[in-house]
Amino acid sequence: MKEKLRSLLGKQVQVASALDLITGVLVSVDDMKLTVRTSRLTGYDNGQYAIFQLHMVSFVRVLS
Repeated sequence: MKEKLRSLLGKQVQVASALDLITGVLVSVDDMKLTVRTSRLTGYDNGQYAIFQLHMVSFVRVLS
């Protein structure tokens, strides 16, 4: 799963867990977690970040 997620870095994704559904750009994946930037403005670092523990992720959908 981690290698597949790493191939999606920089893509617009939707990540679901039991508690949340977030849309944004996948910015990092490591052995324990993934991070999605939810900013609406591409190229700006002033957005918010959502961090998901990998074992808590229900699905990841690629949007673009």
